[in-house]
Amino acid sequence: MRNLLILFIIFSSNTYVKSQPGWNWPEDKASAEEKNVLYTDYLKQGNCDLAIEPNRWLIENVPGLHVSIYQNAIKILRCLIDKEENPDTKSELIQEAISIFDKRIENFGREAYVKNRKSTFAYTFYRSDKTQYENLYNMFNEALELNGNKLGNSNIVGFMDIVRKHKLTSKTISDDQVLDIYDKLSNIVSFKKSDDPKNIDRLKRYQDNLDKLLTATITVDCNFVENTLGPKLNQLVESPSDEIIETDYENLNPVEGTLYSDEVLNLAKKIFQLSITGKCTSSDIALSAAKIMFTNEKDFAIAKFIAGRELSSKNYESSLEYYDGALSSTDDSKQKSEIYLNKAQLYALVGNKIKSRDNARMSISSENNSEAYKLIGNLYMASYDECKGGKSRVNDRLVFIAAYNMFRRAGLNNKAAQAKAQFPSMEEIFNENLEIGESLNTGCWINENVTLSKRE
Repeated sequence: MRNLLILFIIFSSNTYVKSQPGWNWPEDKASAEEKNVLYTDYLKQGNCDLAIEPNRWLIENVPGLHVSIYQNAIKILRCLIDKEENPDTKSELIQEAISIFDKRIENFGREAYVKNRKSTFAYTFYRSDKTQYENLYNMFNEALELNGNKLGNSNIVGFMDIVRKHKLTSKTISDDQVLDIYDKLSNIVSFKKSDDPKNIDRLKRYQDNLDKLLTATITVDCNFVENTLGPKLNQLVESPSDEIIETDYENLNPVEGTLYSDEVLNLAKKIFQLSITGKCTSSDIALSAAKIMFTNEKDFAIAKFIAGRELSSKNYESSLEYYDGALSSTDDSKQKSEIYLNKAQLYALVGNKIKSRDNARMSISSENNSEAYKLIGNLYMASYDECKGGKSRVNDRLVFIAAYNMFRRAGLNNKAAQAKAQFPSMEEIFNENLEIGESLNTGCWINENVTLSKRE
């Protein structure tokens, strides 16, 4: 009865099998057809216990029959592995499955693709087995070299995880090797972000995991950033590259419009992120990395960081340029208000009171900023000696009324009281034939109309 069933299955499937391309039937075609129909039928039924033997027979006796015998072998073996409770038997099945990938390559090629999948499969079962870390490391390394940017997504973080485990348990991988692999994997993530933007959130998580695994594998501190990564970045920037549009070779800085290569950009991002983690953003290399990042990708936070660093170094013109860069990188009114205030403070620092006030007013127009009112009030308070003409005590003290108005708008009652204490006295107003409530102009650079008032 069983033989009749087999013959029926073979007969009913014969037309379909013959129509499939890529089949290389042996001389004993009947036996091969029987085994092929048997295992595929059992596989469709979910009966992997009965499917495995005819599949093994095909791989052993007609290895070049069709690529599907290897694809289905992995499905059958995975089924058997998942339900096997005996650890020794499970281990044998896993090893058999891994060998199937190699046999498939031997007979049907596509080495890069198949080794990509082989690494994923092996990692699934060996990632917690210390005896297999070296094998996994070698598998991943080969898959990376063969596939480059086509490395499977699941292998990106998996490889870095095995790098960490293999280094910690074997001590045979150097820090430089770890960093080199991390660089390659980070570059792949960067490529995939631009090539597959719909998955950018997931790819960002991959990069976050790569960063965490790096810091868990090697000591990443300020010394590492400055003395290991820093020289590498400088070397890449100084090396000629087709992707660098134009370079000012006087100081090795890119001219306006220059874009850095992805390799340089990714390293700069890494340095900047690690500088934040290591709390060494005051280093020169952190600043250089930030400038590279901003050259390629306009970003508010990065521009603000650079402007602040340049300000602390008293590079005022450069600071203003990056504050302007920050303004052009955002449409957020609060952020614009913040940067206009920063510019106002810088101009106040260098003594340009008019531009300071102009930017403070821009800060207020973007977002009602009490700090901007306070800054203008302070500018007015500090302008008494500069603006007094010495001919009218009332006119000389109008700057304090202007300052008072600013402090009141800022809600600074104590500062407003200090300004009001400098108002002209009632006697001074009377002696100059003026009246409380008159509108007078402060003159000088302030040039504001104020309502005459007296101090208490």
